[in-house]
Amino acid sequence: MPTYEDALAHLGIDYDDDLIKRNVAHKLAAAIKAVRGAVGDDVEILLPDDERVRELVLTFLDDLYSQRGTAAKVTGATRRAVSTMVLQLQTELQRLREGEDV
Repeated sequence: MPTYEDALAHLGIDYDDDLIKRNVAHKLAAAIKAVRGAVGDDVEILLPDDERVRELVLTFLDDLYSQRGTAAKVTGATRRAVSTMVLQLQTELQRLREGEDV
């Protein structure tokens, strides 16, 4: 999973005051929980080095952080990419849970 430092780099933030620390930490925690909720709580255990997991967390983080306090919508392309990655990861996790090779 991405770290706080990964989150700052992804968001393009090169400084962090107390307000930024609270906002980024909160949004990162929410993004991680969103991925676990969408894909499965065991995603980090069964797919520890899968870059799609990292990318999903960063995508959710970017959306949560960038859209805070606004009514902006996620683009259709982003929505499709997220849906595709979630479905792929759900499928692979199910196979791993059932003991199949991925």
